[in-house]
Amino acid sequence: MDYEIAFDQDDNQYRIYTGYEFAAIGEWVSEYVRDLESIQRVLMAARLAEKDKETTEFKHGPFEVILSEEGVSVSRQIDLDSAEEEIKAMFDSQDSFYQTSTDGIQAECGLEDLINMIENWHNVLY
Repeated sequence: MDYEIAFDQDDNQYRIYTGYEFAAIGEWVSEYVRDLESIQRVLMAARLAEKDKETTEFKHGPFEVILSEEGVSVSRQIDLDSAEEEIKAMFDSQDSFYQTSTDGIQAECGLEDLINMIENWHNVLY
C-alpha cells in the first residue's frame, strides 16, 4: 500500500495521504488514531488478529473498523439523505432513477501494511 505522511498546513497537523482505494484507512488513522493509547490499541488488535486469529471491531465517528486475520476493513458511513433532492434535480427530476445510499466508502489492506503504517505514523507524531 502506497501512502505519504505529510503536514497539512490548513489543518495544522500531520495526515496520511493514500490513493483512492485506501482513502478510508488513511482518513481513519489521520483523524482517530492520533494519541498513544489509540495507536497502542490498534497495534495490539492487529497483533492479536495475526497471532491468535482474534477479530476486533472499532467504531470511531463515521468509521467502522474490523481487524481480523485476513486484514483490516474500514468503512466510512456517508449521509446522503440531506443532498437527495439536489442530486435528483441533477438527473432531471427522475425520482426513481437515483436512490440515496449509506454504504459509504470502504477500504481494505493486509495486517502487515496496517502495522507498518501505524508504526511510521507513531514515529512521525512522537
